[in-house]
Amino acid sequence: MRIKKLLGLLCILLFFPLLLAAQSAPESKVTLKGIVSDSLTSESIPYATIKIFKQSSPQKVDKVVPTDENGKFQFSITQPGEYLMTVEFIGKQSVSKPLTLNDNKIHDLGNILMQDDSKMLNEVVVSAQKPLIKVELDKITYSMEDDPESKTNNALDMMKKVPMITVDGEDQIQLKGSSAFRIYINGKPSSMLASNPKDVLKSMPASTIKDIEVITDPGAKYDAEGVAGIINIITVKNTSMGGYTATVSSWGNSQGGYGASGYLTMKSGKFGFTGNYSYYEYRNPEYDTYLRRENFSSLDDKYLIQRGAGKNRGNGQFGNGELSYEIDSLNLINASFGRYAGTGTQTSFTNNRIENASFTPVKEFDQFTDGDYKYGSTELKADYQKTSKTVKDRLLTLSYRLALEPDNWSSDNRVDGILNIDSFKNKQYSDGTQKEHTMQIDYATPFKKIHNLEVGLKYIIRLNKSNSGRFYDQSGEWVEEPSLKDEFKHRQDIYAGYASYAVKYKKFGLKTGLRYEGTNLSIKYPLAEGEQADEKNYETDLSNFVPSVTLSYQLKPSQTLRLGYNMRVSRPGIWQLNPFENRTDSLNVSVGNPNLKPIESHTIDMNYSFFNPKFNMNASLSYNFVDNSIERITELDNIISRTTYANIGKSKRLGLFTYFSWTPTQKIRLSGNVSGSYIDVKSNMDEFEFSNSGFAVNGYTNMQYTLPKTYRVNVFVNGGTPYINIQGRGPSYNYYGLSVSKGFLADKLNVNISASNMFSDKQTFRNIVNNPTFRSESYNIYRRRYFGIRVSYRFGEMKAQIKKAARGINNDDSMGGGGGNAQGGGQQ
Repeated sequence: MRIKKLLGLLCILLFFPLLLAAQSAPESKVTLKGIVSDSLTSESIPYATIKIFKQSSPQKVDKVVPTDENGKFQFSITQPGEYLMTVEFIGKQSVSKPLTLNDNKIHDLGNILMQDDSKMLNEVVVSAQKPLIKVELDKITYSMEDDPESKTNNALDMMKKVPMITVDGEDQIQLKGSSAFRIYINGKPSSMLASNPKDVLKSMPASTIKDIEVITDPGAKYDAEGVAGIINIITVKNTSMGGYTATVSSWGNSQGGYGASGYLTMKSGKFGFTGNYSYYEYRNPEYDTYLRRENFSSLDDKYLIQRGAGKNRGNGQFGNGELSYEIDSLNLINASFGRYAGTGTQTSFTNNRIENASFTPVKEFDQFTDGDYKYGSTELKADYQKTSKTVKDRLLTLSYRLALEPDNWSSDNRVDGILNIDSFKNKQYSDGTQKEHTMQIDYATPFKKIHNLEVGLKYIIRLNKSNSGRFYDQSGEWVEEPSLKDEFKHRQDIYAGYASYAVKYKKFGLKTGLRYEGTNLSIKYPLAEGEQADEKNYETDLSNFVPSVTLSYQLKPSQTLRLGYNMRVSRPGIWQLNPFENRTDSLNVSVGNPNLKPIESHTIDMNYSFFNPKFNMNASLSYNFVDNSIERITELDNIISRTTYANIGKSKRLGLFTYFSWTPTQKIRLSGNVSGSYIDVKSNMDEFEFSNSGFAVNGYTNMQYTLPKTYRVNVFVNGGTPYINIQGRGPSYNYYGLSVSKGFLADKLNVNISASNMFSDKQTFRNIVNNPTFRSESYNIYRRRYFGIRVSYRFGEMKAQIKKAARGINNDDSMGGGGGNAQGGGQQ
C-alpha cells in the first residue's frame, strides 16, 4: 500500500507540470541532447544527473533529468534564454556549461566528458543505485558490473543472486529447478564450463563479467538443446584506442585451497586481444559416508550397511585468448583459443557388512580405494563477420569451431575379507573423449525499423569414444579381464537450419521461429566381430522440428508481461553413453547406456516484471513436460546395485520462480531468489514400476550494506528442500555467511574477507532411492565451515572498444554434465 501511494505521488509530481502547461498558451520549445562519457575511457556514464539553472537565478533549479543507461539525454526547455547546465556523477568532477538557447532550435551538445574526482571522500552516500535486472523479449539480464560485490567475489558466489538460478549446498547449479541447461561465454558454448562449471566459476573473478543472461525462451537460432534454458556469461569488453587493462587476483581459504588469476585486454591499431589465465588448488577435508539398504526380496542378504570416510584434493588451470582484427569498418575476423585441464586424487575407506533378517552378520569386508581423474577441454574458434554498408545491424557471419573434451579416470581397489569374503585386488580405467567439428553460417537483417529476420545453417560432426580396461591381481600378477565393451565409438552427424522473425510495435513484441535438426547416429564396438558385430553395431537417422514463439506486452512503463512456448532437444553425452561398467565400489556399480535417444521437452512460460527506483521484482510461472526423459535408474542384482541411464521418464513440472530487489535506504539493498516447483515423474515403460512426485522449494536472500569509508558488508542465507527424481529424492541444504570488502587506491585494489557456516562445522546430505525390490538411504557428511580471503588489483587504461563478432557458433545440442568427477548441466 505504501509503495502504491509513493507511486501515485511520484506520478502526480511528474505530470503536474504537464497539466499546467496544457492549460496555458503554447510556448516555443528548445531541445537539448547529447551524451555523457568518461574522459579517460570514453565509456558512456549512465544515470548521471543533469541540472539546468537560469543564469539570472543560479540558486534555483529549473530542470533535473538523468541520462539513460547508455549515457544519452534529450529534453526540452520552454523558454529561451541564458542558462547554466551542470552534470554530476559520484566519483566524477562536476561539469558546468553555459548555454544560450534560441527559439525552436535543437542544440546538440555532443560528447560531454567527465574526469575522475581525485579527492578521497571520508564517506560515500549513494543517492541512487542502478537496477540490476533488465527484462527483454526472450531473456532476463543481471548486471554484474553494477553490483558492488562483483569487485571482490567469484563468479559462482555472484550467480546465486541471478533470477531463476540456484546453487545448492554441494555447489551444483540449477536453472529453473533443473540441471538440464547450457552455459555460454559471450554467446558461445564453452567446453570448460560444460565439463566442470563448479570449479571454473569458483576461480573466475566476478569483476571480469559484465552481465549474466538467463535465456528462458531460446529462439530458433539456438541449438535445440538446453531443456531449462541457457545461462550466457558476458565478459567485460576491452575499451581502448590504444593501451591495455589488466587485473590480477589471488585467493585462499581455511580448507587449504588457493588460487591466482590474471586478466588482460589490449588494443593496438586494428588488432585487439583479450585473455585470462587461472590456476587453483583445492583441499577438501575428510568426509564421512553412511549407507543402509534393505532388500525386500531376500531374507539371507536382507541388509547392507556401509560406513566409510574419504577425502580428495586436486588442481586445475584454465585460460583463453581472443584475437580480433578489423580489416576495415565492415569486415572483422576473430580467432580464439581456450584450454582447461584439471586433475585430482581421491582416497576412501569403506566397511561393508551384510546382515540377514535377524540382523546377524553374514558377510563383511573392508575396501580401500585410491582414485585419479583427469578432465578438461581444448577449443579453437574462428569467426568472419561482414557488416552491411547501407543497413545497420545487417550481419553475415561464417564460423568454425574445433573442440576436444577428455574425461578420464582410474582406480586401484583392495578388498580385505573379514567374514565369508575372500581378499582381492583390482584396478580399472576408462579414457573417454569427445571431439567436435562445427561449421556455421548466419545472416541477420532488420527491415522497416521494427522487424528483424535471422536465418542460418549448421553442421556438426561429433565423435565420442572410450577405451577402458580392468585388471585383477592373481598371485602377484595383474591379469586383464577383456570385454567387447572396452572399446566404444559413437558418432553423430547433425545438420540444422533455422529461420527466426522478431517484431516490436509500440507496446507489443513478438519473436517466433522454426528450426529443423537432423541426426545420423552410429554406434560401433571395434572389438566385436562376426555375429557379435552385427548384433551390437547399428546406425539410425533422427529428425526434429523445433518451434518457438514469445509474446510480450508492456502493461506500463515499469511493467511487462511475457508469454512463451519452446520445444527443446537434449542429446546424451559420453559419460551417459559409455557402456564400461565402473566397479570402484564392488557393491554399487554404474554403467552407461549406448542406446539412449535424444530428449524432447516442451515448456510454456509466463513472465511478469515490475521495476521502480526502489523496488524491482520478476516472477515466472513455468510448465514443462517431457515424455522420454533420461533418468538415472538403480536396480538390485543379488547383493549388487547397478545404476544406469534410460529413456523411461514421463515428467511434468509446474514452477514459480521469483526475484526481488528492494532499496529501502541509500545504503541498504535487499535481494533474493525464491522458487517452488511441483514435480510429477513416472516411468513410461511397463517393466519399470517407478513413480514419484512432490514439492521442491529453494531460496536465497542477501543484504548489502555500505559503511563509511566505502566498506561493504554482505550477509546471505541460502537453502532448499530435497529435489525429486524418479526413484526418490536428493538432499536438502542450507548455508549462510557474510563478507566484508573494501576498495583502495581509487578502487583499483580490492580486498574481500568472507566466512560461511561459521557456527556449524558439519552438514549432512541425505539421498533416498526407492525401488519395488529395495530401499536405500545414504548420507554424506561434509565439513562446511569456511573462511577465505580474495585480493585483486587492476591497472592500465583503455579508451575504445575492441570489436567482436556479433554471431558465433553455439553448440548447445549436447547434454551438459560430466563423467567421473566432472560436474555440469546433465539431465537429472
